[in-house]
Amino acid sequence: MDFECAFVPELTNLASRPALTIRTRTRVSDISALFGKGYASIALLLNERGMVPAGPPFALYYNMDMDDLEVEFGFPVDELLDGSASIMASVTPSGKAVTTLYIGPYEEIEPAYDFLMKWCADNSLILNGVAYEVYLNDPSNTSPEMLKTQVHLLLKEG
Repeated sequence: MDFECAFVPELTNLASRPALTIRTRTRVSDISALFGKGYASIALLLNERGMVPAGPPFALYYNMDMDDLEVEFGFPVDELLDGSASIMASVTPSGKAVTTLYIGPYEEIEPAYDFLMKWCADNSLILNGVAYEVYLNDPSNTSPEMLKTQVHLLLKEG
């Protein structure tokens, strides 16, 4: 597959939104189970408060160590809320980012990252080390080949 044609880079300015998240470290091989349990616990907390997510689930990746991945994941909400236990009040990232849409199985997303990193290098843009994924459809009722993930790589300002 020619990834140069498969992905379209876009420079964007992200606006911060309130969120409820869980921040932890994990192996990438354990992330599916972690996300399944974590997103469910955040959704339950919102439901107990008579609220719903204000957008699709997301994850922030603070490093790319596949054996010790630092990740924060959750849902945007309409207003800043107190967390509970491992769930904390947070915000989605803000600032400049380069983004592309990836369609396919989550475990095969690496080419989207490779494309964005090469595009940034080719255009003299410097990454700040944080990746932000927004999961646009539900894996429980979408085939893996049709899963849509918005991939944002945050850029250093200045």
